[in-house]
Amino acid sequence: MIRKILGTIGSRLLIMLFTIIVVICNSRYLGASGQGTAALIQFGVLLVVALNNFIGGGAVVYLSARIPANKLALPAYSWSFLVAFMAYFVFKFTAIVPSEYALEVAFLGLLQSLFGFHLMVIMGSEHIKSYNTILSIQALLLAGALLGFYFVDTPSIDHFIHALFVSFGGTFLLAFLLSWKRVFAGKWTINKSEIRELWDLGKYGQSGNLLQMLTYRSNLVFLEKLSSNRSLVGIYSIGLYGSEAIWNISKSLATIQYSRISNMSDRNEIRALSLAFFHVSLIGTLFLVFIMLLIPDSFYTFVLGDEMVGIRIMLFYLAPGIIANACSGILSHHFSGIGMPSKNTLSSGIALAVTIVSAFILIPYFGLIGAAMTASLAYSCQLLSLLFSFLAEEKTSQWSDFIPKKSSFHLLREAK
Repeated sequence: MIRKILGTIGSRLLIMLFTIIVVICNSRYLGASGQGTAALIQFGVLLVVALNNFIGGGAVVYLSARIPANKLALPAYSWSFLVAFMAYFVFKFTAIVPSEYALEVAFLGLLQSLFGFHLMVIMGSEHIKSYNTILSIQALLLAGALLGFYFVDTPSIDHFIHALFVSFGGTFLLAFLLSWKRVFAGKWTINKSEIRELWDLGKYGQSGNLLQMLTYRSNLVFLEKLSSNRSLVGIYSIGLYGSEAIWNISKSLATIQYSRISNMSDRNEIRALSLAFFHVSLIGTLFLVFIMLLIPDSFYTFVLGDEMVGIRIMLFYLAPGIIANACSGILSHHFSGIGMPSKNTLSSGIALAVTIVSAFILIPYFGLIGAAMTASLAYSCQLLSLLFSFLAEEKTSQWSDFIPKKSSFHLLREAK
């Protein structure tokens, strides 16, 4: 299993590198306001994907090991088109994302949703290497296309959108081809039983994921509306991307954890494995957060441009939330893997409620710092909810079980 973990972390580090390239390009060439627009566009795409995943998301991983993938394809595709169609009108007539890009955002969301379905089929067969490779290629295509567009013409937000189309379209085609044999093993049909199973699993699991995504990203919208300053959105998005870069450790571990425990039945083994992943994630995240906080603010302005001021102090207020969310990721994948996604929905709902209340109290008074404080409060409350749920469900657990132990590293090293 150590080889799988290292391979997954390696691919996540590649993704982080390419993401950093994209952020640097947007920040330096488009400024803080342009980076803020790019972040809002990505939020819109993620919102479409999150809604789509009620049918075509994580439930596919679980069900594709039990039901032929071709029976899941038509419901997933139909739902993807419906969600994208509805999203266009929501984006066009609301201020969730810049309305002038409503059509592009909806179509990008559709591409990424269809890509996600095929990627889940690949993951469901435990082809972790293929899964990691495709995600790395998507980040590479985005960075490469953006650099190419910026090199040949005057940089603009339109170039960023075009680069997203290249990235999403290219990897959709690749995932489509790699999952071809499973998805087209038989005739596509719509069966009520398959739709019901997709929905029953998806409505709980994806409700939590949707709430989680809104907790992650809604501060972008709150910050713009409550401060009337899109440049602050751009600066905050740098902290958000930095947080997500650190979360690559947790996400890498959770990917393997979920794939493994979804195919396990012994609850004691599942519990021990999840705790081992929790310990490793906590230590890895603490180390990266410590390194992050050592970087001076002058470094950020040197790399990202003179408009990106105040990033380091913002990260100090984000740091507790970064650590809490990394740990939450492992626990939420534990509950998803044992078929109890309602625990995640509850914790994510708590986090979003804290986000909404805190944002309206803190952002008007503290601006950028208020957004960071809001995020840390929300992530910390979410972690507490998941810790209590874990203790309640695993009745033999003690609080001391969450303290990292050397045996956890031995368990992951010896596991296949």
